Amino acid sequence: MFYCLILISISCKHGNKKDALNLEAETELKIDSMEANLNNKKSLTSSEYNTDYSEIENIERPEKTIIRNLAIDTSKAFGIWTQDPNGPHADFWLTEKSFYVVDYDGDAEMPYILDKNEITVFYKDFVQKGRITSTENDTLKIKWSDNEQATEYLKFKN
Repeated sequence: MFYCLILISISCKHGNKKDALNLEAETELKIDSMEANLNNKKSLTSSEYNTDYSEIENIERPEKTIIRNLAIDTSKAFGIWTQDPNGPHADFWLTEKSFYVVDYDGDAEMPYILDKNEITVFYKDFVQKGRITSTENDTLKIKWSDNEQATEYLKFKN
């Protein structure tokens, strides 16, 4: 009888550790999801960062960038851009082939659609939409749909 009590006691202790480890793993997954979901953007695709969201299916991404019905001068829009000209690196490189995110973990080349002056960037786990409002004087202004004001980017001088 005493032997049975010891076995039950040991199994209960291991069970609690296992539950604690499961809770810790769940917490890590939630943190990963939050990191993948920068600035509280809604996750629209499953990725290695948000596998805990089983209800999310992968978004449809174009195989390559689509540019049509231009209402802006792309020769002024294409380039390497930064919000902080004194920072250590640029934010992104906009080319006719991709929206390349600098300092991105993994494949940083995002396809995008540029239609008139509307830009839709297809990240791995969310879609960001914006309207290019200016491309003058080495400045690119994009009014992102999740911001009240346009974000101003300056040509990156390396």
